[in-house]
Amino acid sequence: MQESQFPKPVYQLIALDMAESIAGGRYQQGEKLHGRSTLASKYNVSPETVRRAMFLLKDMDIIEMKQGSGIFIKNVDKAQNFVEKFRNAAAADELKENINLLTRERQKLDCRLNEAVMALLDSYERFAYLSPLTPFEIPIREGDALMGQNLADVNFWHNTGATIVAIRRGGKLMLSPGPYAEFLPGDVFLLICDAESYSRAKRYVATGE
Repeated sequence: MQESQFPKPVYQLIALDMAESIAGGRYQQGEKLHGRSTLASKYNVSPETVRRAMFLLKDMDIIEMKQGSGIFIKNVDKAQNFVEKFRNAAAADELKENINLLTRERQKLDCRLNEAVMALLDSYERFAYLSPLTPFEIPIREGDALMGQNLADVNFWHNTGATIVAIRRGGKLMLSPGPYAEFLPGDVFLLICDAESYSRAKRYVATGE
């Protein structure tokens, strides 16, 4: 019996194991299954747990329960469908968990990046005279040539030699803006570059040249 890494109710796992056995040819259509007590002993669970598993298989039209006669295999194909759906659901659960994990890791990295950039900016402010690189700010104004365009469109670093490390927008600091970050009025772009690149960047923002 294959189990997802994410816990499922025991009765569901028993139903899955039974469906896998049916789909795998261990049981034939029309064959009678063992009684609940025997199955409970096999799986080391209570008869009530087995009863829930059997009713799940019955709801899936895989087995039928005949009063006074027992439990019989009704449809092998539907057993296969049940197994496939169960595995797909387990795969989807795993993908969701991976996405959640990656999101948490990204949040941690964003926090560390924020701390590193702030420390870098602070060190430049305090020791600018020791370094050939100085952080610069370029405010974006109405009428600037690059207004409304994004970083990917304008090839900013290629045309200026300046690296955009953050954007101040609406009182918030956006670190490491992606290629689709736009030049919007009121923004302040924070650059790491030398004085020559800063001059090119100011001219490029204003004139596009």
